[in-house]
Amino acid sequence: MIEVMSPSGNITNIANVTVSWSGILQASKQDRVIAYLPDAPQMEKWITFKSIPEGSITTGTGSVILALPNVRLPYHFQYYNQLTNTTFESEDVVEVDVDYPTQGHIAYTSNLKEMRVMWVSGTRNVPTVMYGFDPSSLTSEATGTSWTYNVTDMCGKKVNPDGDISINYFLDPGWIHSVILPNLLSNTTYYYKFGTSGKWSETFSFVSAQQNFEVEKTTTRLMVVADAGTSNCEWELSINMCSNYSRHTYAAMKRELERQKYDMLLYNGDLSYASGIAHTWEYYFAEMESITTQVPYMVSVGNHEAGWSEEDWTKSWNSGTRQARGECGVPYSNRHIMPNTTLEQSRDRVWWWSMDYPLVHIVAISTESAFGKGSKQYEWLKSDLANVNRSKTPWIIIMGHRPMYFFPEVTNNEWLDHFREIEPLMNKYEVNLALWGHNHVYQRMCPSYQRQCRGNSTHPGGTVHILAGNGGQANDPLPNDPDRTFFEYLSMRWGYLRIEIQGNSTLQVEFLTPDDVIQDTVVLYKSRFTAPADELNADHNLVYLSFLTLLVPMAFLSVLLYWKIKKNPSWKKKFTFGNSDDD
Repeated sequence: MIEVMSPSGNITNIANVTVSWSGILQASKQDRVIAYLPDAPQMEKWITFKSIPEGSITTGTGSVILALPNVRLPYHFQYYNQLTNTTFESEDVVEVDVDYPTQGHIAYTSNLKEMRVMWVSGTRNVPTVMYGFDPSSLTSEATGTSWTYNVTDMCGKKVNPDGDISINYFLDPGWIHSVILPNLLSNTTYYYKFGTSGKWSETFSFVSAQQNFEVEKTTTRLMVVADAGTSNCEWELSINMCSNYSRHTYAAMKRELERQKYDMLLYNGDLSYASGIAHTWEYYFAEMESITTQVPYMVSVGNHEAGWSEEDWTKSWNSGTRQARGECGVPYSNRHIMPNTTLEQSRDRVWWWSMDYPLVHIVAISTESAFGKGSKQYEWLKSDLANVNRSKTPWIIIMGHRPMYFFPEVTNNEWLDHFREIEPLMNKYEVNLALWGHNHVYQRMCPSYQRQCRGNSTHPGGTVHILAGNGGQANDPLPNDPDRTFFEYLSMRWGYLRIEIQGNSTLQVEFLTPDDVIQDTVVLYKSRFTAPADELNADHNLVYLSFLTLLVPMAFLSVLLYWKIKKNPSWKKKFTFGNSDDD
């Protein structure tokens, strides 16, 4: 017998559901309790399962708790007995609130007087946000647009041998809603709720961007994470890449947001790690909502979002077997709209963007798109960096998923060839900090250019690169004997970064572990930026050559004059100053 203890009322966002059983005569450790969706037309019917606890094997009685997000379809339950290959069906069904607004997140547009609010529900009715200065009086209203995507948008097996995963595990994403809040005041707390058809979310809050500021008196704070995914690991599939460790990173980030206001969260690729298993996106946003509804959630695309498409430049070197498995960026593109891009551009794989924020110009590149010379992205980056106003944004941060530098080092990879072509742009326009992910470790490099250290953080002569792909996925190994001159700090601990920028003087980066320990700190001094050593040497050589150009003729004239005076003493009077016989 199987019984399900439903939550009070239908599931709205995510809820814990207790499933209990009794009378299983030949229980084994391979037995599982399964939650599935018989009404999902496309996907493999299960959505999550959990192995029975060890104590239930001898008794044939027990219970488990399943975390179930609102996927806009009712849940059914089974107990699978491995020894007898028998499935026991529960008569209980857990309903969900189809129209309830879920998966809320906010992001900046290119206008700092605006904020974009996005969410998902089961209805296409007019999406609306109510907002104001008082949580009990949300008097302002804004409306927006809605869209969705379907299984035919996925790449499938056209180019990816694992692409059938995105087909077999497809789940209708519901309607995705977007509303832009206009004309926001500077640095002001706004309360808001979102919904459709009279179904409202709970009330959240955010602080709007600083708009009028003095550089020397302004502080900007950023939070950075990458490669975390979702911590719901109950489905236990080898094709899945969820990680229990990410929940500790997210919990630490929540504590930090309670302690300190941050201007935005930079999530540097490999977000949900759905990799074709569509309901992972539902778990991911349910887990992230308490963070992404209070701080703008700004993202770059990773390999587990982009995967392969017919035009994908990475297919010449990327095996694809554990990438996006046929998603081809479709869920990512539809669920995220970044500054200076549109939904249509995002769907067309224009995954690079930039924005000006007080003190800092932020550039997100797509390492899943061609970015070397001759590409659209290279020309865009060249123009973008050339037009940065350093009087308003004295600092430049570049973020991208795959790293330019990492240990152990690789020298024959196509994406590194692209990096070698954009690095001179970063050097020319004095990019201060580069943030990367992909490799599941933390590595901080010295200020550098073309793999050579250039000064130090006090007198940086190049870009400081930080690889922080340690949000929660299984660590990549760190081989012995890294170049400690170039790789100044390496760690296999999980965690996130916090960045504090003080005016035109300092940019501080700290790496924090989930137990709130500061593992590494680096402070960059903007006012002391010096040119790379080779450029400095070139300048010094130019001065030296100029000096020699003047010194050699002067020495020659001096010798000639001495010889003339020696032979003809009367010349001496011509070059005598002060007292003379004529006075």
